[in-house]
Formats: sequence, structure tokens, C-alpha cells
Amino acid sequence: MNHFDLAFLKYLQDNSPLAIDAAVQRFGKTLSTLKRTMKEINDLLPEHVQLHQDNQFIATRIGYREYIEFLQRVQFSRYITTPEERVSCLLVTLCLHDVVNKNEYYKKFNVSAGTVKNDNPLIQRQLQVHALSLVSVPRKGSRLVGNEFRLRVAACIAIVKTVEIGANHRLVAHQANEPANRAIAEQFLDECAEEIVQAAECYSRIISPIIRPGYNGRKYLLVYLSLALHRSKRGHRITPAETVQFLTTYPYQALDSDVENVCLDMLIASLTLTYRPFTLYDAALVHCVRRVCTILARKLNVTIHSPHAWFAELYNFIYAAIIQNTLRLWFDDKKLHGVEGRYPDLWLQVRQALEEIEHLWQVSFSPVHLATLVLIIKKYELRNSVVSDAKKRVIIVTNSSESKVGYFREVLLSRFHIDVVACVNINEIDLLKQEAFDLLITFTNKISNHLRYAELECVKVNFWLTQEDFRLLRERGLLPARQKIPADTFVRQVQGMSPEALKAFLEFRYGDIFI
Repeated sequence: MNHFDLAFLKYLQDNSPLAIDAAVQRFGKTLSTLKRTMKEINDLLPEHVQLHQDNQFIATRIGYREYIEFLQRVQFSRYITTPEERVSCLLVTLCLHDVVNKNEYYKKFNVSAGTVKNDNPLIQRQLQVHALSLVSVPRKGSRLVGNEFRLRVAACIAIVKTVEIGANHRLVAHQANEPANRAIAEQFLDECAEEIVQAAECYSRIISPIIRPGYNGRKYLLVYLSLALHRSKRGHRITPAETVQFLTTYPYQALDSDVENVCLDMLIASLTLTYRPFTLYDAALVHCVRRVCTILARKLNVTIHSPHAWFAELYNFIYAAIIQNTLRLWFDDKKLHGVEGRYPDLWLQVRQALEEIEHLWQVSFSPVHLATLVLIIKKYELRNSVVSDAKKRVIIVTNSSESKVGYFREVLLSRFHIDVVACVNINEIDLLKQEAFDLLITFTNKISNHLRYAELECVKVNFWLTQEDFRLLRERGLLPARQKIPADTFVRQVQGMSPEALKAFLEFRYGDIFI
């Protein structure tokens, strides 16, 4: 059994029944390969939840409980580990022990002696990323050396996905761990049992009264605290030369060493917080982020009516992203992979706006951070769309009756900030040359073909507008209809009006909202 077998079962557990064609396309495997995988998996599954082929579908009744029980049955004796899995296990072991004999350690994976040698290049590459290296200890094994803070960070990245937060902030094993992750969690929870309790108490007593990280940030912090306490007890402490302090941070004073606290404070500053009573501004970064805000605000289709919130959110994100990119503290997120393709122009503008910060702090923002920042900016674009913003001018081209087109028109107006300046019959196509418009919309193939023949660009959608149609229209630049009214502007406009004058003003100025 290998990593693919487990990935296949995990996907099927959430998506059964799965069409065979979809499975072949998703996993890039032939049907015969999938059948061999099913047989391998079924050897460890109870009969009532085994995988089977049902016509053109692969199906199973396996639930999450049975999936967890299945994973617990998969031992290294019948599991083929990947090089990446073996290296992650080894890295954690090297962090938890002063000397490790690699040849002896690799016996647990049931691999040949040559596998240790074959994994060496990957081990070296992984360690170099964190400025670490292995040194030989004669007749004993190997020792991991390098920057102590970077060493802990590297181990945290391997450990954090294998554990969860249990009662009273104490770390426990993730239930659905695969064999390699289960081995990592077991050795971490065993070797650091005492420090895990101390870390939970430290978080509860010192850190959580001040700030509260999100779940994943809190889990990372607890893993780091546990490792820091464990390594310090064994005599591995961060030296003054290894401290990292390139931004202003809050002094939590959570550990017994000023040097250790400098690095811990920096790590906490990198986390996403769900509650913070303050923002600790770094003077140099403030000026840079203000320039980023100004540059990006010019690129939007709206005016930012909440400049303080706009600056604060961009500042807090960029502040944390600088630390995360410097220390390589982020995790990949597949949900962010499509952002660049969806908003390519804004993606490029964000990259250009961040160039000064990248140069001054000697970092390179990861695609994860660029994608997140693009989504933050799009959020503010939507949030700051107001009724006074210019509307896109839309013309509906059709040969349908007025009542039918009227319904279609109102559906469009209910979803988008537009003016439908005309509804033109396809037989009056010459009228389009007399109207100023931003977008032509039709809902039949025949009319869209006529328009293209006349060299007029249009968008063809369904009469019964679908979510895909709405997405297509948004991509053509139509903004949502849920527009807002700037409070300060509105108060000034209606100051001193009589009820009659106020009603007339609302019907005239904000007729899209008041009826």
C-alpha cells in the first residue's frame, strides 16, 4: 500500500459514488490500476464498507469512523513510504534527539539499505532551505546543527499537521493520521509530554489574555512552545547572534530568557489573530504600507470610503506576511491556486506594489500571500461599492416580447449595479450605433451569432440566469447590486429636509433602494 492508495480512499470517502471516468481523469490512473488499489484497500476493510464497482461508478459505504479505523490498521510493514514522508519523520527525530543513527532509524520503514543513500540529496535540500546541516558523530550517527530558531521552525512545520488541540489547550494526535504522520505525532507527544502541558499553561496564563490566534495559529504556537521548552531543557537555546528582530513586536515575556522571547514574540506576530486589542505599528513599515494602499486604491473601480480599516487590514496582513516569508512559516492552500488566473491584472498590480517592501525587508512574497492579498483587496472593492458609483451601461438584444424581456431586465438589475439603457430588437441592430453602451447581452445563440457577424461583441447568457452566467457577467466588469451609501455623505445631503422633501430626494437619488 502506498500514499496514492490512501489518497484515493480519502477522496472516495467524501465523494462516493464516484464515476469511473471522473476517477481516471482526476488521479491520472487506468481503470486496471484503480482496481488493484481497490483490492489492496479492501484487504484492510470490513466487508460491509469495502470498495466495489457498481456499473460505471466506484462506491463504498465507508464513513469517517471506519476511515480512521482503517488508517490505524496500516502499519509500516505493509506501507511504502515516500521519500518526503521519510525525511519529515527523520527531521522531527533529529530535533527531539541529539544523535540519530540514520541506518538504524530507517529500519522502521522496511526499506533497503540503499534507500538511506538515495534519500540523502532530498535530506540535504530540505535542510538547506532552513540553513541547517547534518554532522557526523563517529560510531554513533548524525547530529542536526544550525540556527536553533530555524531548526525549531522546520520541525514545527512537520509536526503541526499531525496534531490537534485537545482539552485545556493540550496537543493530541490528529485522528486521521496516515502512517508517517502517525509516527511523527507519536514521538512528539511522547518525548514532549511534560512540555506540552507547560506550553498549554503558558498560553492560558500569559498569551491568551492579550491576543487570540486563529485555530491553526494557536496550534502552531503550542507546538513551538512545546519544542522550545523541550530543546531548552536539553541545553539547546537560541543565542543572541541567532535572534531575529526586523519588525517592532509586542513583548509577551512568556519564557525565562530575553533572547528566547525575542524570537517567540516575532513568531506570535506572524500569526493570524481573531482578537487583538492593539496593532503595534512599525514606523518604517507604516510608510511603505501607506504607499501600497495608495497605489492599489487607484487600481480599484471604487473609492475606498473606509480608509482606516483599509490601511489597518493591509498593514496587519503585510506585517505578518513579511515574518512568514522570512521564516517560511506559511502552508500551501489549494483553494488559493486559482486566484492568479481569476484576477491576473490585480495579481500583477499587487506584485508591483509590494516590490519596495520586498527589497527593504529582503523577502519574496509567496503565491499564498499574493493570492490572499488579492482577495482582501477584492473584498474592499465589493465593500466600498456605493450607489453613486458609475453604472455599467447595458443593452439587451432580443426578439422576445416586452413582458418577457422585462422580467430578464429586473433579474439583472437585482444582481448588478447597472443601467439597462435599452432593449433592442435584433431586427433594429442599426440602433446600436446610436447608443452608448458598455456591454451587449443576449440569451440566444442565434442573436449572438448575428451580433458577431455585425462585428459587435456581446455576452450570451441563459434566460434563466445561472450561477455560471452571473460569474461570466462579473468577469465582464459588472459590479454587484448590493451597493452602499456613505454615511457621512448621506447625513450631509439630508440635513434639515422636511419629510416630503426627504421622500422626493430618496426616490430621485436612491430609487434603486427606496420604493
